[in-house]
Amino acid sequence: MRIKYIDGGFIEIIENGIVEKVICDYDGVCTVYFYDKPPKELNVGCSSYNRQFGMPVSDDGCKLFVSSWEKGLFAYDIMSGSVLWQLKDKKITSIVVHPTYVVTRKDETSIIKLDIESGKVLAEIKSGTIVSQFDLGGSYILVNSIKGKLSVVDTEKMLIIKKYSPKVVNPSNCLSMLIQNAVLKGNVLIVSGVEDYPNKEYGVSAPRPFERVIDADFDI
Repeated sequence: MRIKYIDGGFIEIIENGIVEKVICDYDGVCTVYFYDKPPKELNVGCSSYNRQFGMPVSDDGCKLFVSSWEKGLFAYDIMSGSVLWQLKDKKITSIVVHPTYVVTRKDETSIIKLDIESGKVLAEIKSGTIVSQFDLGGSYILVNSIKGKLSVVDTEKMLIIKKYSPKVVNPSNCLSMLIQNAVLKGNVLIVSGVEDYPNKEYGVSAPRPFERVIDADFDI
């Protein structure tokens, strides 16, 4: 899923063979465009909040997932527009969809795995330092961070399979470091973002972009 900003909303490029794209307006309405049937309009209350994380679609093109800071996570039936289930926890942010389950982040609280059909919570990894997650493909996500360490989670098993020390993630010992993206290229894990105040020293400086290999041999 790729997100493009437009006036008054955003476009999600899906391209899963069933759904081509989703156009979301900040008046709360989104329209799902299919490859082989007419588009479907849903009133899901989407806003600029959802632009940050996107509203992914299930692999079969039947469900739309919408997160809310105040109301939780919703699974909508695209054709009927009805709510199939709701996770009522607050502070729900990013969503990663798999064929049989959904993984979502509850900010500074936990990573939650839910059954895609019922919304039942299947497993949860808790930590007060979780501020972002990145889909690495397959069942893997990179979580920043679990108990203070950048960690790879196998969402199929809901196990932490790798942890990275601050010396690897932040070799310049910057006071400020924001990871904005993570990608697994072949067997190499790369993170990128912006950092500032190296060696934990305040001074006259400017945030600088970085791209860093944190794991050159990712094989599990």
